[in-house]
Parts: sequence; structure tokens; C-alpha cells
Amino acid sequence: MDPEAAFGGDDLFPHAQPWDVTYDALWVSHSAFWLVAGSGPGADIVTAIPERDSVKGNGEAIGIPTTGSATRIAAALSIWEGPAPDGQGLLLGGCPISVPDRELALVNVEGREPGPVLVLAEEGGHQVSVWRREATSLEEPERYDIRVWPCPAL
Repeated sequence: MDPEAAFGGDDLFPHAQPWDVTYDALWVSHSAFWLVAGSGPGADIVTAIPERDSVKGNGEAIGIPTTGSATRIAAALSIWEGPAPDGQGLLLGGCPISVPDRELALVNVEGREPGPVLVLAEEGGHQVSVWRREATSLEEPERYDIRVWPCPAL
């Protein structure tokens, strides 16, 4: 599945453009996936298990809930120079994350092979907000708009 094609026809950023964006897709088998600092392996996802339709973070990982217990997802992961504008869909919430090596990646509970990595402009504290855009058919993946921006006070 081409994750960028899952957003085809949608204008994700109608009012402003992010500094950078990367797309990813993965299979989720336990109702959640995680945004983690680094390329993925070794992050503590156990203390960041989301509940219902809300994200949950622990400083190094952010758990993101899915609607299906076993489903495909596509994600647009974007970095902004300042606070990101609101996305479209259901806001699942926001959390801070500390990024010591400037890299963010998505992982599932099985500890998938490293996928695309979003390289940030700077290391340190960042704020993350997540929106879910429902699939328009059973064949399409759930879609997530994940926006990240620097927050030095974190």
C-alpha cells in the first residue's frame, strides 16, 4: 500500500505548509500503534498504551488508538516550525515527546522493522497532535494526521 496515495485527493495542509512531511503505512494488530523518538526499537511503549479515543504519552512514545483491533493504517507525519494548525477529522489529543536524536518513527506492538523516519530540524522537546480520518470504504486504511512542532519548554 502506498501510504501517500491513501491521502490522495485530500488537501491535508490547506492553510499552511509543514517544514517536512513523510508518509507511512503499517498493520496494527492490537488496537494501537506508537510514535516513538528514534528509529523505533527500544522505545518504552508499555507505559503509553492509549485508552478509548485518546492518545497517551510517556515522554519517549505516544500511543495512538485505532478503531479496529486489527487494521491497516496510513499516516502523514509532519513537522512544523511553530504550532501546527488544526487538522481534519477526530482530534485524538496531544502529548509532549522528547526527541534526543531528531528522529521520529511509527511502530506497532510487534516491533516492526524500521519504516520511514521523520527527521526533525532540532532535537529536544516537541508537542504532538493527532487526528484520525476514517476510512471511506472497507478496502481503505484508517488515516492519521500526526503533526509535530518544537516546544523548547518541555
